[in-house]
Amino acid sequence: MMPIHDRTNASPRAVSLLGRARAIVTWPFTSRYTSPLWLALRLYIGWIWLQFGWRKIETGWLTADPMGDVLKQIAKGNLPVPWAPFRGFAAFLVDAGLTPLLSHSMPFMEIAVALSFISGILVVPAAIGGALLLVNFILSGIGTLAFDGRLLVGHVLLALAFPVVGLIGFERLALRVLNIMAARLHIPLPARLRYTPQTVRSR
Repeated sequence: MMPIHDRTNASPRAVSLLGRARAIVTWPFTSRYTSPLWLALRLYIGWIWLQFGWRKIETGWLTADPMGDVLKQIAKGNLPVPWAPFRGFAAFLVDAGLTPLLSHSMPFMEIAVALSFISGILVVPAAIGGALLLVNFILSGIGTLAFDGRLLVGHVLLALAFPVVGLIGFERLALRVLNIMAARLHIPLPARLRYTPQTVRSR
């Protein structure tokens, strides 16, 4: 009886080709030479978030509840949404009285994402947070797949490039300042936050 498949008998050439293909696919996300490309994407998306947040401040989101008005209409079924269960979530937010908090905090969340991308500090957490905001925009019908969907893809790419996405930026400087302050205040830091020349690995 012949064996169905034996991976140990795979030819060295096939293994080599797979390894090369994997290296080619992962190279943009791991090579330090691609960091200028990630910087350009960071600055582009960061500028968009900065405009989002600033426009909300200018149009009164800190004193009114625009998000509440939208969610109330969604909960009542007056506005179309791409995902029907989102109506229940909108109704929960309205009933819990959380919409003013959302409206008032939204500009600051968007500006925080923008500053993170522009400075290169905490890019991956900002990419995850920004992606969640975009998903919320799309599900609520405020955003569109044509625009917000493309931004969402950019956020995913930035998160995948976590080894090198912040190489050009101020993250190492921020770590040094944090370590100096912690040393002066005698506050122990986790090992991952302790600054050494190898804190951000070069590739």
